[in-house]
Amino acid sequence: MIRTALIAALLFSASPALAQTAPSSDELLALNVYVQQGDSAATDAELRRLRLKYPQWTPPSDLKRLSGTSTPQAEIDQFYRQVAAGQLDQARQTLAKARRDYPEWTPAPDMTAQLEAADGQRALDAALQQNDVATARSVASRTPGLLRCDRINNAWRIADGQKAAGSNAEAMATYRAILSACTDPGDLVSTLEKADGAASESELRAAAAQLSARLPSEAGRFDAVLQRLLAGRGVIPPAAAASAAAPTPQAAAPAPQARQSGQSQSNQNQTSPRRTERAAAPQTTTSRAPRGESPAQCAARTANARAAGTVLERAWCVYNLDRTMDAMADFRAALNGRLNAQQRRDAQYGLALSYLKMGMSEPASQIAATADFDRRQRVDIERQILDQRGVQAYKQRRYRDAIRYFDAIEQVTGSIRRDLAILRAYAYLNAGQRPRALTEFRRLNNELSTSETRRGLQAASD
Repeated sequence: MIRTALIAALLFSASPALAQTAPSSDELLALNVYVQQGDSAATDAELRRLRLKYPQWTPPSDLKRLSGTSTPQAEIDQFYRQVAAGQLDQARQTLAKARRDYPEWTPAPDMTAQLEAADGQRALDAALQQNDVATARSVASRTPGLLRCDRINNAWRIADGQKAAGSNAEAMATYRAILSACTDPGDLVSTLEKADGAASESELRAAAAQLSARLPSEAGRFDAVLQRLLAGRGVIPPAAAASAAAPTPQAAAPAPQARQSGQSQSNQNQTSPRRTERAAAPQTTTSRAPRGESPAQCAARTANARAAGTVLERAWCVYNLDRTMDAMADFRAALNGRLNAQQRRDAQYGLALSYLKMGMSEPASQIAATADFDRRQRVDIERQILDQRGVQAYKQRRYRDAIRYFDAIEQVTGSIRRDLAILRAYAYLNAGQRPRALTEFRRLNNELSTSETRRGLQAASD
């Protein structure tokens, strides 16, 4: 009896080892790494070790389909490329195929969230292009994330549509919602500036007071913006009257959808280039994905990142995928975490670039004023800020301000892009400096004669 019980106990204690006839998922990790790296010698050696340990185990013919290790990396890359390109139907097909071909794989939450957000964004964009603000609001309300503060541009565009329709009260309601919910001072300053076109004086003062109450540490900044906006309406405090004559060009940056060319809305008395400014400052790619990853691979790998350093890594990856709103949110999140000095500098640089990519030069300039950028970063940021402000000044027919901004670009960088040089020449012409405009157009035409420079020569010679 005792012997029988002892045998049973031995069999019971041995059963887990006897039952394990195949390697666990943890034991397959090394093999999977070798397979993914294409290291055939290491793969063969690891297979021999596992077969000796588990003689009853037969590995699959396709080692990439080892249970728990198979990942459709090519499909993931393709998915993110398609989403970034707006090819949402194709992206859905790619995702569905990956699920069929890799049944053991679970898509990262980021993938489905990006698809839903992109789908909603497309519907919202279509509605706003048709000036259908009601539909745009409906789409935004039923699509999670479209009206978050890290996608503030959507709310701004809805308010723009409300203003264009003559519904200033609705536009102000939208602006007040932003001012109540969002916390980034740069975004709040831009919102206050945008509200200037819809608000009465009392509403504008109330909005600035609301911001100062919410963020007392920024009260001085908000008050300065308020005074500037009131001065633009001719409401100048007596103490400031003496200094009000000197303009301070700090116009709010337009939404990206409105930032298509440097053409002015010309009238019959205004000379304007037909095709000068093609786009705002060129986009800068500053981060190489580690481990030989593509940006899409990096975004998928870091989808659930919590550590500040990894969130910063993800921010650059999604920035390079042109997912600017997501990049802004990640850069901000990283700056709220524990970063070393270099990482903090890079996060501030990335956030400033993201603002500039959205056409928001004011918050970018606020970052530049306090960040410890290296020389390359500072020159890059300052160039883009001056670029956007110069183009905006030209559009607003503030030609002398535009000339100063373009001159400053040349001073900061040692050169100026040709399209901006042409725009500066037109600014000279529209500012009444015809001889200087003619000199500039001649110089540009001598460097490279194009239809643009020839039209400019003719306009300056008439």
